[in-house]
Amino acid sequence: MAAVKRVIVFLQENKTTDFYFPTLADWGAQVADNGGLRTTAPDFDQPHDRNAWVHYRMGDYPAERMQLDNDQLIPYYSWLAKTFVFSDHHFGSGSNSTPGHMLAIGGQMPTLKNPPFVGPHPVWNLPSIFSVAEKAGVSWAAFPDQDGYPTKFYTTLTEAPGNANLHPPSQFIPMAKGGTLPDICYVWSPAGYDEHPPFTSAPDYLTKGQGLVWQRVQAVIDGGGWDETVFILTWDDWGGYADSVPTPAIETVPDALHPDGFPIIGGSRIPLLMFGGAVPQAIDSEWHSHASIPKTICDLLGLGTFGVPRVDEAPSLAQLVQPGLGRPVPPAPGSAITQPTPPSPRPTPVEPKPWPGPLGQPLPALVTLDGSSVPAPTDGVVRKSPPKAPVAPPVAPVAPPA
Repeated sequence: MAAVKRVIVFLQENKTTDFYFPTLADWGAQVADNGGLRTTAPDFDQPHDRNAWVHYRMGDYPAERMQLDNDQLIPYYSWLAKTFVFSDHHFGSGSNSTPGHMLAIGGQMPTLKNPPFVGPHPVWNLPSIFSVAEKAGVSWAAFPDQDGYPTKFYTTLTEAPGNANLHPPSQFIPMAKGGTLPDICYVWSPAGYDEHPPFTSAPDYLTKGQGLVWQRVQAVIDGGGWDETVFILTWDDWGGYADSVPTPAIETVPDALHPDGFPIIGGSRIPLLMFGGAVPQAIDSEWHSHASIPKTICDLLGLGTFGVPRVDEAPSLAQLVQPGLGRPVPPAPGSAITQPTPPSPRPTPVEPKPWPGPLGQPLPALVTLDGSSVPAPTDGVVRKSPPKAPVAPPVAPVAPPA
């Protein structure tokens, strides 16, 4: 029986469950049907910072309600979601990119906004899945984007010896094919391949993002790692897209409109897929946040206690993994994909159990590695008025055949 020896986390950008995986409703996932699935990717960004999220949850900002035809636009992801575990009650933070990534890395958010992506930026001495792995003697690597995002915000990842385990994203495929990947890998994508809506027109950005993840998974298969690897694929934040299922109001922070606090965890639902040779087919209906990602890794690889209550008390997905199951490998890149036949009759979505912990708690101060004091962040600016929804650029006409 092949034991699970490795966990690989792929973190892409800006999606909600309703927006990205509507056809999973046929498999019993709790997904809205707003009618009329879009067959082209939206080629523009949406407001999705803390201000947008708060006004969306207040009800005075509608967010974008579009839904994509995932079977057509992201057929590989659709195949994975239907063949392995699709979590339809996973969620991130009620803000944008950096809080989401840091919640997935270390279960904490020292900021509620995006620090500068280039140039001077803050660095925090916080525990992460990598510092926990190092302490447990488990090998690890991070593959941040072309600017070192988001690992550059962690002290232990910006100086020796930890920075020796950081690699450019281009190195993942050769390491995977060569069978030299460590036990824990967090993998980001360079600009243009992270599925973030483009700042200048690039209609193929979803195809490119899915394609890179597809090649990366195939590289692990080619290197002989399929049966011993658990893959987790998720997205950093909600991206400004509407979602029909409210998440538990677990932790709050004050703002100009809500001096007594407004939910920050949970934020919007965000899709999460877990797959690999030891992963069965299932719709996972239980609530869990990005903090459950490091918790699951700790449980699967025996890392012990993480040291951050939000992680140590998080629901785990490890119980879904069945070593030795021998699930089939996905189609190879470039293959025509035939979607699995959905069950008949359509399963009724399963309601999640109530969140097991307390609700409405103030966001706590952060746990640090050196014992220094880092208060809960309050830097997510919330304005009196909601943001203005962007105007979609005109769709370029399709040229007639020559």
